[in-house]
Amino acid sequence: MPQPPRPDGAPDNPVPVHSVQEEYFYLMVRRCACGGPWAPTGQTVERSGDRIVHHVPVRCAACGQERVVRFALEAPARRDPAPVREINPTAEPSRALDAAEWMDLARFYLERIERLKEPTERTQSLLDARGCLGEALKFYGPGDGGPPPEALWSEQSRAKVADRPDTYRRATLEAMLAKVPPEERLRQADAPEERELRKALQETARRRVGRRWWEFWKRGKN
Repeated sequence: MPQPPRPDGAPDNPVPVHSVQEEYFYLMVRRCACGGPWAPTGQTVERSGDRIVHHVPVRCAACGQERVVRFALEAPARRDPAPVREINPTAEPSRALDAAEWMDLARFYLERIERLKEPTERTQSLLDARGCLGEALKFYGPGDGGPPPEALWSEQSRAKVADRPDTYRRATLEAMLAKVPPEERLRQADAPEERELRKALQETARRRVGRRWWEFWKRGKN
């Protein structure tokens, strides 16, 4: 299977995503050339048919460099309302991040749980970990012991898997997922926060101040 082009968010190569949550994870994983993290500073939206393009200006928190990352969000008909923290409601593997990058995110959210004091934050971190593990597993076939070659898009990802192959085996991912509470139970525990966040997002949309959409995604992410 040919390896997909690695999306970079440029005008001619927008990052295909299934949700704003997936946009957030992309910006978490990808770094400035200096190694610093990108921080969103705004957003504009362009709609063309069934495709929505989010233009997200970002600034490096380390060196101050600025750029615009573009995300292409398909807008198929689906159930409403979708859970705010949902990454990808389809069976299609991500085209924004590869299998190793989703595993890195899953480990980040699982490891941070011990540092969190608030039950709601712990629940949200478990939800994110479960979602990221699920995205990683979408790259594996039933008989795959490890990620297939087409699931790793960069030299960095291939080096990680080669260095620690047991960490990326399908059985390892499934064992990690089995230790996380079921999604339904986690969503029930997060329901009050979900309602509050949804109201805030709806109010933002009503007032047409989408430039501050990213502030809502900071909750439970630190």
